[in-house]
Amino acid sequence: MAGEEEEQRSLQYYAQQHCSRQWVHFLAAMFAEFEERVDPGEAEQFLETLGARMARLLPLRRCDSLDELQDDINAVLEGIDWGWVRISENGGYIEIVHGAYPVVAQDEGRRSWLTATLEGLYTGWMTEQGGDAACTARLAADPRAPGAPLAFHYGVHG
Repeated sequence: MAGEEEEQRSLQYYAQQHCSRQWVHFLAAMFAEFEERVDPGEAEQFLETLGARMARLLPLRRCDSLDELQDDINAVLEGIDWGWVRISENGGYIEIVHGAYPVVAQDEGRRSWLTATLEGLYTGWMTEQGGDAACTARLAADPRAPGAPLAFHYGVHG
C-alpha cells in the first residue's frame, strides 16, 4: 500500500535527519505572531510568494522527464533538509507527494504555513520547467494524520 510505504519512508528520513533545536521555538513563536497579526488571505498569498521566491533561489536544471524532475527536486530538498517527493502523472494533473517535510507547531485551526509555501515552491519549479502559466500546485486533501505525506496536484484548478 502506497500510503504505508510513504509513511515508512518519512519515518526513515526523520530517523536520519535532525531538526536544529535552535530554531524550533523561534519559528513556532514567529508563526504564531504572524497568524495573529495577518489576515489569513494575506498570509496565504505571502507564503505562496515566499515559496515562489524559494523556487527562484533553488533553481532546477531543465528536466526531460518526471523521473529527472523528481530526482532534481529530491536533491534540492535533501540539501535543505526538507524531506522527499514522489512525482507521477495522474490524469489531468501531475501529483507531487511530499513527505518528511519540516514540522513547526502552529494553531491547528489554521491551514499549515508550509502548505502555501510548498504550493508556491512547486508552482514556481513547474513554471520554470515550461509549465502553463494557468497551472498551479494545490494541496489535494488534508493529510491523513499529522506528519503524513502531503499530496499536491499541479494543473488547472476550478
